[in-house]
Amino acid sequence: MTRQSAQRFLLNTKMGAVCRLLIFIAIFVALSFVLISTLFRIVSAFGYEVPDTLNVADFLIADGGTFVSVLFATYVMSRIEGRSFAEYGIRFGLGRRFWIGFLWGTLAPSAVGLLIYAFHGYSLGSVALQGPQIVGYAAAWLIACMVLGWAEECLFRGYPQFTLMTALGFWPSVLFMSFGFGALHYFTKPYERWTDFLSTGLLGLFVCLTLRRTGDLRFAIGFHAAFDYANFFLISGKNGGQFASGRLFNAVFAGPDWLTGGQLGPEASLMVFPVLAALFLLFHRVYPTARFPITLENTCSKAAYSAKNES
Repeated sequence: MTRQSAQRFLLNTKMGAVCRLLIFIAIFVALSFVLISTLFRIVSAFGYEVPDTLNVADFLIADGGTFVSVLFATYVMSRIEGRSFAEYGIRFGLGRRFWIGFLWGTLAPSAVGLLIYAFHGYSLGSVALQGPQIVGYAAAWLIACMVLGWAEECLFRGYPQFTLMTALGFWPSVLFMSFGFGALHYFTKPYERWTDFLSTGLLGLFVCLTLRRTGDLRFAIGFHAAFDYANFFLISGKNGGQFASGRLFNAVFAGPDWLTGGQLGPEASLMVFPVLAALFLLFHRVYPTARFPITLENTCSKAAYSAKNES
C-alpha cells in the first residue's frame, strides 16, 4: 500500500475513521493513565490523602491530566490528518462565546434549584464558609470546573465525535457520543438512576447543538463549566452521593428523590427536564443557523481532499 493510498484509506473510508479513532484512544488512554497516576503519586509523597468528598485537588489532577492528554492525542491526529484544531471544533481562549455559554450554564441549574424550592424540596441553609474562605473556594472551584469543562468537552465533543461524524454523519455521531456519555455516568458513578442517565444524555445533545450552531466548542465549554460550578458550589448539591468540600451553603434537600435528585443531586431531579426543554427551544431561536462542521465537503480535510483528487 502506497503512502497516498494509505492516506486515502484513513481519511476517506469508514474503516479508516475507526482506525483513526482507535489510534486516538490508544494515545489518550496510555498518556492519561501515566500522567494522572504520576501526579497522584507526587502529591501523595507530600502527604496528600484523597478525602471522601468532592474536592478541588482531585478535580485539578484528574481533569488537568485528562485535558493535557486529550490535547496531545488531538495534536498527533491533527498532524496525521492535516487538519487544524478548529476543524474539530476546538478554539482556545475565553472570549465572548465562552462567557455567554457560562451565563446559560449558570442560569440552567439555578432554574432547576428554583423549581425544587417551589415544591419545598430545597433550602439554602446557612453559609458554610466565612470571610476569605468564600473568595478562596469560589475561585478554586471556578478554576477546577473550567478545567473540567475543557477536558470533557474536548474529549467527548472534540476529535472523537468529529471522527465518528466523518463515518456516520453529524447527528448519528452526536446521539452515540451524548448517550454514551450518559451511559458512562450511569455505569461508573454510584447511586445512578435512569433520570441521571437521561438528563446527562440530553445535556450532551444540547451542548452538541451549541457546537452545531456556534461553530466551535467555546459555548459548550463555558456552559459545562458553569453547570457544574453552580451545582457543586452555588447550589451546594450532591453529586454521586457527595457534597463538595468548600461548598458555599449548608444546603438542605428534603423530599422524594424524583424531586431533589437524592444522592445524585439536582441534575437527577425530574425538574431538570422542563429546564432542558426550555434550553433547546430558546437556543434554537437565538442561534438558528448551522455553522459546524467547517471542513471541505463537511467531512474531508484539505489533505484528504487533495489526496482524493490526485488519483
